[in-house]
Amino acid sequence: MKTKMTSTIVLLVLLTIASTQLVLGQTATVGVKPGDTFNYTYRINWDSTDPQATVPTQYVELNNTQFIRITVITVTGSLINADFTRHFNNGTEQTQNGNIDVNTQILEIPYSTLIIRADANPGEKIYPAGGHAILNDTATRTYSIGQVDAVRYVSPDTTGGNSEKTEIYYDRTNGVAVEYNFISQVTTGSYVTTTRETVLINSWVIPEFPVAAVLIILLLAIPMLLIAYKKKPLLSNRFSVFLK
Repeated sequence: MKTKMTSTIVLLVLLTIASTQLVLGQTATVGVKPGDTFNYTYRINWDSTDPQATVPTQYVELNNTQFIRITVITVTGSLINADFTRHFNNGTEQTQNGNIDVNTQILEIPYSTLIIRADANPGEKIYPAGGHAILNDTATRTYSIGQVDAVRYVSPDTTGGNSEKTEIYYDRTNGVAVEYNFISQVTTGSYVTTTRETVLINSWVIPEFPVAAVLIILLLAIPMLLIAYKKKPLLSNRFSVFLK
């Protein structure tokens, strides 16, 4: 009995160590920086086999969305502060500011899950120190921005006659989602209501250090270098001090 108990304890310890090593092996590296902007097309479709059913008011409003945008404001460690903007067809916008922590799963703005850590791999948790969601596999996807080496998360959930499926493809380099699909089916009696939401990358702006700024810095630096050079004693004079 004692031997069996000891074996069980050893097994539990080994499993704990293996689990800890798996988490520690996952780093939460932020792949975006301040000024990065990501634009997405947005579409939500709703239909029902019930002839008496009507489209929910909130879906009608959401379907007037022309695009959505996430703009990175600041990055501190694994914490990203960002603006989420919904731009409507009539030209008006709604903007919310909040934080996204790619390590602990702090999600304070709509569609916070569109940004995760960089360089994530299949079989790893999306958020190393938070949640239980695991990335599934990789795929090469083609979008308006070009080909993307993506890692995919998919989460089917079926309860009774109802089902939900979330599927997200992330660019592995920076952890930014390039495609988000959500499908929900609700069965009421003999009727089925289906909601489909699609968010697709349209463009992204990742500012580089401006060339003009580099030229200005160089132009300002050259006179200072020349002045410093003129004031600097010749090597022969400096060596002569030690030779005397």
